[in-house]
Amino acid sequence: MIQLIRYALMIVRCPWRPRRDPFGVTTTTFRVMPWDCDLNLHLTNTRYPMWLDLCRVQSFFEIGMIPLVFKQGWRSVIASQTMSFIREIKPFAKVVVEGRVVYWDRKYVYTEHRFLVDGKLHCKTLARVAMIRGNRVRSFDSLLKAIDVYNDEPEGNYEAMTPSAEVTAKINLLNAKRDAELAH
Repeated sequence: MIQLIRYALMIVRCPWRPRRDPFGVTTTTFRVMPWDCDLNLHLTNTRYPMWLDLCRVQSFFEIGMIPLVFKQGWRSVIASQTMSFIREIKPFAKVVVEGRVVYWDRKYVYTEHRFLVDGKLHCKTLARVAMIRGNRVRSFDSLLKAIDVYNDEPEGNYEAMTPSAEVTAKINLLNAKRDAELAH
């Protein structure tokens, strides 16, 4: 129920903001409430993915994707997500989650999210996300071009950045896992 309230608040705020650069940072702020905590009296590990879903939806609002979800059937699916917990987050802490696109290839877009409290890193995630339209995986740049066309703007020339060592390691790990499964 709390997640639905957070979605509703986002829907009220986001559509009225100007479109942002798809490669900029999306910032989402949360307050850790007692119902977000576990028996250790810190943010429970189940809240991180829930908050990440909110952050991704906010990012999609900000880059102009949401109308395409309803009118053209675009959607996103998490293919993999890795979390590194660094410090615990206590009740009532104000958490700023910064998210950004760090790379994409023909099949996936890779996003990084950083959970900050008082400017200090508490958790970092790296997600591999598939963009889907018409039951087919599409490249992230095809989504960006569709957003440009929908908004009657000239199509941008979108080129993926060079993957960081962390992204390359994730790609290699996921490929190795896939190959191991296929070998069985």
